[in-house]
Amino acid sequence: MSKPFNVDVETDINKRWESGAEHHPKSVELFKALSKIDYDHCDDYFCWKSGGDGDNGETFMYQLDIYFERLEALQSQEVKS
Repeated sequence: MSKPFNVDVETDINKRWESGAEHHPKSVELFKALSKIDYDHCDDYFCWKSGGDGDNGETFMYQLDIYFERLEALQSQEVKS
């Protein structure tokens, strides 16, 4: 069973976008890899786009940012305890 994500991470994607928050490096890496796989092998099924307001890839990367930041915060908590 997975542990709950009860850590202090901004989860409002609009706030992240408005503040100009940089994407987590792992989010960018994963997005680029999945985008290429989708384009090369899946006939661009998801048609991932990034770099503009409201692009599906930008939203996906903000979701990944939340995931990776929560993971890092939880790992940090585990090390301290």
